[in-house]
Amino acid sequence: MLRFFKWFFGLFSPYVHPFEKKVDKFFMRIKSTDSIADVRTELLTLMQENLIVLNVWMERKFKGYKYLNKTTRRKMYEDVEGIKKKLNEYSAANPVSVMDVKFAVEAVGLDFVDSYKDQFVYLFEIMQFLSPGLYYHYIKTASFGKLLRDPNDAKLEGDCNQIVTLYIYLFSLKYPLVDLSIKLLPEHVCLHFKGVDIEATNATFHHYSENLEVLPVTEIISTNLLDLADFREDVQVVDERMMLKSAQLAYALSSLKSLVAKNLNIAYRNMAVSSMRRKDFDTAIFYFTKMGDRDLLVSAYHNAAAYYMDSKNFKLAKFYASKSGQTDFLRVVSHNEGVFYYKNGQVDKAIEVFKNLGDDEMLKACLAKKFNELHRKVSGVKTIKQAKSYKSVYLKMLDIARQMGDSKLESDLRDTLAKL
Repeated sequence: MLRFFKWFFGLFSPYVHPFEKKVDKFFMRIKSTDSIADVRTELLTLMQENLIVLNVWMERKFKGYKYLNKTTRRKMYEDVEGIKKKLNEYSAANPVSVMDVKFAVEAVGLDFVDSYKDQFVYLFEIMQFLSPGLYYHYIKTASFGKLLRDPNDAKLEGDCNQIVTLYIYLFSLKYPLVDLSIKLLPEHVCLHFKGVDIEATNATFHHYSENLEVLPVTEIISTNLLDLADFREDVQVVDERMMLKSAQLAYALSSLKSLVAKNLNIAYRNMAVSSMRRKDFDTAIFYFTKMGDRDLLVSAYHNAAAYYMDSKNFKLAKFYASKSGQTDFLRVVSHNEGVFYYKNGQVDKAIEVFKNLGDDEMLKACLAKKFNELHRKVSGVKTIKQAKSYKSVYLKMLDIARQMGDSKLESDLRDTLAKL
């Protein structure tokens, strides 16, 4: 029965491997502001545990490849076992000596580190196994799935990012990944181990003298996050929030902040623009603030104020207009508020607004409207006796006439009140 329930609930789970869930939780809780040292330590542990599952889940989550369904991923993980088995068979049939490796390293003018001879030998075995034309074929801009195949049935295909990732995974099966590094070159990445560059795409030792900066092996993850999607694969639209999370991850994981900051800002902008379209102005303002772009932030405040002004929510409209720093636009919002009150019979509110604005013309219009409303109440009065019952109304009319500065009207009203 327990087995049945596990099977049943597994049908509705997005995961086909328990490590996928672990990786997913790690990715989703990382923020761009997290300590790079803490993130890198945890990521290295995950990479050591199972880099293949980590990278496949990352492509599913952030690249949007449609083919990475549960059935395909399950098959990919099975094929990885086939790759490992094939590597062991090939290495057993084609033994490598320490001297072989030392000669190959020193042939390119580099030093062979004897204290790491076992690791060098194992790396050389991987290089021999993944030499182009045997079980591996280089293709540009590839998805990781093309590399995870049964080597008995088809060649493993991948670009520099993908093949370096596979090298790192195979190395992790025997040795700590903390000893490995990578180098980033223009539109290219290579493996690095103890002063020696390893060009994984053609399985040779190398010395890339134009780039002396050696990066932690964890940088391969941020590199893969920023890598272009494979144009041969169908992709589903990736939600802006996932694109943002991908950029945040790359920023949090990479020590090359200048390289990934642009991508993060693009993600912030996309999130902000998308939020603006949904009239979610607070979210848009949050991401424009993250970008530090004052012009876009002012535009967001302006659009929010305009939207709420059109919706007759003048409290919010004035709040956002004031945040924009556009004093002229704030006056426009307040003016529209006063006009709205004027047209809808809320003259006292309109008067208060136009007084604060110092708009004498509209203030006189409001007072005239209020005067006319009072005048209608006494328009039917024919006698002094009737007028006495409306004395309070005449007093209000006198006050309004005084505020309007209409001396003749004020004089007429005083004459009327003198008779009451």
